Amino acid sequence: MPENPFDPITLSKIASMELRARLVVDGVLSGIHKSPYKGSSIEFLEHKEYSQGNEIKHIDWKVHARTDKYYIKEFEEETNLKCYLFLDTSGSMEYKSAGVSKFEYAATLAASLAYLLLKQSDMVGLISFSDKVRQYIPPRSRITHLHVLLNALTELKPAGKSNISGVLNEFTEKVGRRSLIILISDFFDDADKIINQLKCLQFKKNEIILFQVLDPYELTFPFEAITYFESMEDERRILADPKSIKDRYLSEMNRFLGQFKQACFENQIDYCLIDSSTPLDQALIPFLARRESTLRSLQKS
Repeated sequence: MPENPFDPITLSKIASMELRARLVVDGVLSGIHKSPYKGSSIEFLEHKEYSQGNEIKHIDWKVHARTDKYYIKEFEEETNLKCYLFLDTSGSMEYKSAGVSKFEYAATLAASLAYLLLKQSDMVGLISFSDKVRQYIPPRSRITHLHVLLNALTELKPAGKSNISGVLNEFTEKVGRRSLIILISDFFDDADKIINQLKCLQFKKNEIILFQVLDPYELTFPFEAITYFESMEDERRILADPKSIKDRYLSEMNRFLGQFKQACFENQIDYCLIDSSTPLDQALIPFLARRESTLRSLQKS
């Protein structure tokens, strides 16, 4: 059976982050998404009969010569959405059971999102963080800005503890109104504090999408033999029999995920749980539908 070109392991064999992003976006998603708004800048959409209040400059005089009626041209336009990509680079993101690490998956996802958004003439910025901001690249819309973002993503290495709420608090004033905020993380942090900070960003009419990236082993806990479990963010290390703790572990994990998902639902925050073996196209396609909804919401507000 041929390899799935969007499988994370297959993509990881491509050294260039830009080539990965182009493969995912151009190979699968190009043409699926079209801007739902009409304006005056990009692509001719249709003719519409002239009515009082329409701009005279949009009248199609060639059609008028043939029909003796006034019609105006409608166009699809650039939406110029401003997006902030927040990428968790804390130590826990380095974990992998097989295949690719959560961080490598998250970085490729961020690269694909950046490429997709810049192709749509949106503005994209990047904030990488652990317990503090490691790098901030302000939003820009030029396609050349993609190289800046992808170079940064390529050079990042996960390390340190996580402090998602603290980083969000730092950017509450920096992020403008009516922006799209995409946060990619395993969210192994204080969920209540994270939600509270996201609500502060929502108050400024920003739209929020969360991608929670977890390793398949974190979701299924398939360990059998007595194992050392080591923290990837501090020096904690314990020896345990997986069979004796599996039920409790899965119960706690499901409780954590359920409560976090419910909190997002109650606060109208888009939430997507992805395991790091999921093909990238399957992770991105739901984003397109969310973006359509986001653009409509921002347009109305």
